[in-house]
Amino acid sequence: MLRKSVLICILFVCLCPAAFTQTTIVPLTVEKGFPLQVVIPEKLKLKQNQAISATVAEPVYAFDREVIPAGTKVEGRITGFEKLGKWKKIQSMLYGNFTPQRNPKITFDALILDDGTRIPIETSVLPGAEKLVGSSNISGIDPVNSYAPTIQKPEKERFKNVLWGISPLRPLSLPKGTRLSVVLSEPLDFGSAEFETSKLELIGSEPPSDSIVSVRLISSLNSRTTYVGAPVDAILIRPMFSSDRRLLFPAGSRLHGSVTQATAASKMHHNATMTFAFATIEPPESWSSEGLQVQTVDGRLVNVGVTHDMKNLAVTASGGTKIVESKKRFLSLGWSGIKAGTSIGNTADSFETALLSGYRSKLVKQVTGASDSGFGLPASITGAMVPPVGIGLGFFGLGRSLVTNFFGRGRDIFLPVNTTMQIRLEKHAEKDQ
Repeated sequence: MLRKSVLICILFVCLCPAAFTQTTIVPLTVEKGFPLQVVIPEKLKLKQNQAISATVAEPVYAFDREVIPAGTKVEGRITGFEKLGKWKKIQSMLYGNFTPQRNPKITFDALILDDGTRIPIETSVLPGAEKLVGSSNISGIDPVNSYAPTIQKPEKERFKNVLWGISPLRPLSLPKGTRLSVVLSEPLDFGSAEFETSKLELIGSEPPSDSIVSVRLISSLNSRTTYVGAPVDAILIRPMFSSDRRLLFPAGSRLHGSVTQATAASKMHHNATMTFAFATIEPPESWSSEGLQVQTVDGRLVNVGVTHDMKNLAVTASGGTKIVESKKRFLSLGWSGIKAGTSIGNTADSFETALLSGYRSKLVKQVTGASDSGFGLPASITGAMVPPVGIGLGFFGLGRSLVTNFFGRGRDIFLPVNTTMQIRLEKHAEKDQ
């Protein structure tokens, strides 16, 4: 009898903590509107219903864990092509490109996990970030939350693009390494996770100073229309942990801030500048718990992924953004001046010589970024064959280069919704001190 009593007591002591341990069930969901960053690993031919296989470039997180690893395959197809206006087709031929222009409409409909699981997805596809601007070196600070994506374009591909740029016939394909932003039209459900409630007690706590967090914009920014004080909101796309790997802010947490400086582009080639900062961070709206407070931070931009249109964007040391002009504009002006000057003493060329000269000039313009008359290859050939026409086109091109690179309107800054970036978070109190 005594022996049985002792065993019962031991069993009670062992099971009692488990019986009173509180647990929390958390859904693992990637929300609607999330942009999967994918890369096309091989050259893709552009034809109707062409199958597409791409790989996820950056891991995707739900709450505290990775649910879609980098390298995961996505499958889709080309569903059609956008119609181009007649003027765009004519302009393309004027510049020596006689290949029919085709901008593909792409959709991805399946996600293939490493274990072979096939998950149906509904998506819309946009151009992906081609360049990472800002500081990619974020070592020396909080190593737990620091992360910077890598966006590389092989030099070999760049060289090929320059060569194809002077060809009258070009391949109907997307080059190897093309990046796309695959936006989810419906949320993805990866089940749920069970946590001991005590392990989630730090959610919403003050983040460590000098943390780097990865976010995506949920409000677009445009230096021409955005005003000082305009709200800026972003969503955490990777969870934030404490130094001992306890969860502080899950993926989906929100940062709120505002634009602190905005100057639109203006004449005399004055480019735009814009600065914004995040002032608070809070857990996701779906995460409700008593006692959670919005944490005050000083969040500044570290780096940002941009498309081709914003390739000249730069991030300042203070976390602002500005357009930095390429030194090619001086080459452009110099080449335009040389063309205008040499056109005065030119003699009439044969058609074959004029054609060769036109393509040689086109290659130089691609390398230097030089402006021309705007009438394309036929004008170059005509100008070489008829000297007075060449003189007129040469000086018109020089004037156009001056306006484009020095006297015309500068460039504005545009960061669309879903732009991915890294933000350095500092304690607001430390800054005030």
